[in-house]
Amino acid sequence: MSSCEFFRALTRVSSEGGKIVIVKMVSGDNVLSDIVINGKSLLGVATGGEILELANKALSDGKAIETVVNGVKVILEPVEPRPTIIVVGSGLIAKALVDVGNAIGYYVAVVGSGDVNKESFSNAYFISNDLKDLEKLIDENSIVIIANEGGKPYDSEALYIALKHNAKFVGLLASQRRAAVMIAEMVRRGLSLDYVLEKLHSPVGLDVGAKTAGEVALSILAEVMMFMRNASGKPMREIKDPRKLVKDALEGRIQEQSCSWRPTKFKL
Repeated sequence: MSSCEFFRALTRVSSEGGKIVIVKMVSGDNVLSDIVINGKSLLGVATGGEILELANKALSDGKAIETVVNGVKVILEPVEPRPTIIVVGSGLIAKALVDVGNAIGYYVAVVGSGDVNKESFSNAYFISNDLKDLEKLIDENSIVIIANEGGKPYDSEALYIALKHNAKFVGLLASQRRAAVMIAEMVRRGLSLDYVLEKLHSPVGLDVGAKTAGEVALSILAEVMMFMRNASGKPMREIKDPRKLVKDALEGRIQEQSCSWRPTKFKL
């Protein structure tokens, strides 16, 4: 099983929700990975009864387990499903997307075409310098962001692959003019104009006045989150307008409550 297949499986189970256990088995230089969900091996690697029992224990205890089974080092990590993001690019904004994505708990893969410095992207969950791996990573649950500031020659091919595989969200970092040129290129390559216009988010990101690479990454991931949660993108003071309750508060009919809000678990 390749790393591409593992990341693709991770994307699928993350989109379905529910708790999972990531299993890594290390023997010398060989590392095999699997995902245990509902007590069963997803990829047919961690099929031994002892490993599945350990996976259940890791899940029930909520703690990672590291042990040795039949001479093989086994690491079992229970995790809440998280969104997975595929970033295509190698520049400052691509790096910022990995950093911000990690900060909000997403799994982020990075794909380039011989231009990704792996040391600069060491915090990515998966790295490839072969654009062909994009074909192996993407399915209909994928979130793909093509993020080369100024554009690179392989952007067009990456965009075509993402659209051809009907990725859930396809974002392209581009100016208004370049976005139009890329849309025309996709149509010339045989994709329906209506399909491309419906599917493609470009220029990608919300209008928050972003200037720096980190701010641009934040605006892009904010749009991704808004899309995934089917949210409005409006300011919270419009959604939950306190002005509607001020009169009651002044007259003592409502009082402050202890804060009961807490972040929800990752579920798509």
